[in-house]
Amino acid sequence: MGFSGSFIVARASRPLTELAAMGVSDYVPLWWACDGEWQILQAYPIADPEPSIIGETRASVLVSHVVDSDFATVQAASPNGLSWQCALSAEMARDYGLPGEWIGDSVEVGEQAAAWARGAGLQPDPVALGTALVAECDPLAEDLVFALVHALGFRFRDGVALEPPTV
Repeated sequence: MGFSGSFIVARASRPLTELAAMGVSDYVPLWWACDGEWQILQAYPIADPEPSIIGETRASVLVSHVVDSDFATVQAASPNGLSWQCALSAEMARDYGLPGEWIGDSVEVGEQAAAWARGAGLQPDPVALGTALVAECDPLAEDLVFALVHALGFRFRDGVALEPPTV
């Protein structure tokens, strides 16, 4: 059994775990990294920040849900209303029964994702983006999430494992 959980990418001046929009989800933070004020948080189980996260951060947000390390759904939105969604490891997503509108056309999604990234002040790599959008997991869908965020222009480094809260 693989990982089922989320990766949340947002820009904030304080840790994502401290945002009010993250407080509504019952999750355990597992891993965190940053690229300037841009942050990526890995959480378990699947965590959905409130839509208010865009207003709270005044920045674009990307949320990816990984299912058993087999495939991932991705949703991205921005303050100016530009949004897109897709599935990574599309064949596996189809095998799980994910609707076709979630999977999308990789060329169209790539154009939307590149425009979203440029709007967020990033420099996407169109070739790497296209590759990430058509790749199948080998072996983990989490690797596709990292390939996608890298292709979008994020450069997360020096991630740290987070200690789960004691109960």
